[in-house]
Amino acid sequence: MSQTRSLLAATCLASAITAVGHAQSFVNFESPQVHPVEVTPGGARVLVTNTADNRLEILDRSDDGSLRRSASVPVGLEPVSVRAFDDRTAWVVNHLSDSVTIVDLDTATVSATLPTGDEPADVVFAGSPPRAFVSVSQENRLMVFDPADPAAAPISIPIDGQDPRSLCFDGTSVYAVIFEA
Repeated sequence: MSQTRSLLAATCLASAITAVGHAQSFVNFESPQVHPVEVTPGGARVLVTNTADNRLEILDRSDDGSLRRSASVPVGLEPVSVRAFDDRTAWVVNHLSDSVTIVDLDTATVSATLPTGDEPADVVFAGSPPRAFVSVSQENRLMVFDPADPAAAPISIPIDGQDPRSLCFDGTSVYAVIFEA
């Protein structure tokens, strides 16, 4: 009986090793999406982060509400959030490449890539003149960029909480959702 159990155990072990050996060599790991879909202010376009393919998908909306893919723009690694600055410009937050990509929606090209801190998660526009607030999740801070001069050094605002992610603006204040409060 023990010989049968040993043989069965060996067969199971061999099967498990064979299964592992034949497993896919690529494992698809995606960062958590924060704001993956956005409609431009005029409603003519829908923007979608394609996290697995590191792209921004641009969809045109027709009068009947149907969507047609008009462009696919390569951005940074693992885009998790997209926000329309206006009808012609989108900001895409790239979680893994620690950057924000600014996309010209009319030409479907990248107009700028801004370095951020470790693992940015979201962007929101607030104020007059508008500023771009970017949550930097692993550094517990917000970075504030000037959309009129994106190359200018950003302002850093520390956050009293672990892992700020989603942002919103209510017309008066910018709020950050803290993942580990």
